[in-house]
Amino acid sequence: MNDFNGNNFNGMNMNGYENNGSVQRYSGSAEPAPPPAKPPKKRRPHTTAKVVAVLAGVIIVGSGAGFGGAYLANRTFAPTAVTSNSTSKPEKSESSTNTSAPTLDEMQSGVTVPQQNLTSNVEFKTDGSYMYTRDLVNAVRDSIVYIETYVENRGTKVPVGAASGIIISKDGYIVTNNHVVEDSTGYTVKVFSTDITTGITDSQTYEAELCGTDADTDLAVLKIDAENLPAAKLGDSDKLSLGDDVIAIGNPLGYQSSVSKGIISGLNRQVSDSKRSLTAIQTDAPINSGNSGGALFNSFGEVVGIVNEKRVDSYAESMGFAITINEAKDVIEDLVRNGYVTGRAILGITYLEINEMAAAYRGDIAGWQVKEINEDLPVAQSGLTVGDTIVEIDGKSVLDDDVQNIFSEKQPGDTVTVTVVRINALGREKNVDIEVELSEYKGD
Repeated sequence: MNDFNGNNFNGMNMNGYENNGSVQRYSGSAEPAPPPAKPPKKRRPHTTAKVVAVLAGVIIVGSGAGFGGAYLANRTFAPTAVTSNSTSKPEKSESSTNTSAPTLDEMQSGVTVPQQNLTSNVEFKTDGSYMYTRDLVNAVRDSIVYIETYVENRGTKVPVGAASGIIISKDGYIVTNNHVVEDSTGYTVKVFSTDITTGITDSQTYEAELCGTDADTDLAVLKIDAENLPAAKLGDSDKLSLGDDVIAIGNPLGYQSSVSKGIISGLNRQVSDSKRSLTAIQTDAPINSGNSGGALFNSFGEVVGIVNEKRVDSYAESMGFAITINEAKDVIEDLVRNGYVTGRAILGITYLEINEMAAAYRGDIAGWQVKEINEDLPVAQSGLTVGDTIVEIDGKSVLDDDVQNIFSEKQPGDTVTVTVVRINALGREKNVDIEVELSEYKGD
């Protein structure tokens, strides 16, 4: 049940997560940085919550009445035009594209599984995959970096988190999770170089710039000024089968370049909270805090997933999830070239969702109560006003779970019919239909 005190931003309800067995992805905080002397203790879940979803170690708990309590977010969000069950991605706005930035194909140009790290006696199976896990690990381990995030406090850098990232280009583009970098102002990236003959690993640390983030898909891209890096080859997650061997490489609890092995436990998992959904890979490879942003590799040494969460449940073990690389590819390119994911339509309002029970309790109207209108967007000229309660969009109740599908089928510049209940000075209610031109969500 949604708590009527939850905040909602730009047309997306940010109320509490439902305890319905789904995995929630967003916590609003980075991976905790481990202390230097010993690994950090795991945070305990709220005692009233039996099921807790974690962003590869970051626990999300509800407040109030168990797991369904209000969950407040301090960021602006919007209905997405791209969901995991969309049949196609909206066309990009060419006018917003930074044509000087590379495409994903250009970033991956010349990138192969780095055979130069391997000894001459490496064995392969008949299908070309690695015979032994140790050789696979030696081939790809240095493509995973250690990311530390910090904030500035009176001129001092204060560490706030640590996690993992994947080098996707030889000149320093790195993909990680949005929840790793959000709420931070600076980022350092440690790149590893391992001598396979001696086993000695050197590292070099770089300051990184943030290219773009996307909370919808929990992805972010960083850039460091470097050359000839051991970039990872991005594979094809559509070719995965149940039971395929995979390895996860990351920096759990600060243990750098840590490897875990497992299999593909599930495909096309709709990993979701009550507002959004991703198509994810499920694996039994152990995932822990700090693995976020690391890679899930197939037996050919290709990245097939970006690790971003696990499930903690009294009745479940070894349930880790990774964003499918095929779903991530378009997002990565958009973040590099635009800083945000193009083609997403929003109303451009801040609202408070009031469900039927809350409306009855408060004597209010059930729906989206408009709290703020972005004056720089077309919605400001539509006739919609603060205080209106939106009850329907294109004839569909805004309290229906699938109302976001309306936005997934729209592009910026399209119009929707917004039905509002407006109360006049005499306290009388009146239904009004308003045509609203949708705007493009630019991640701000």
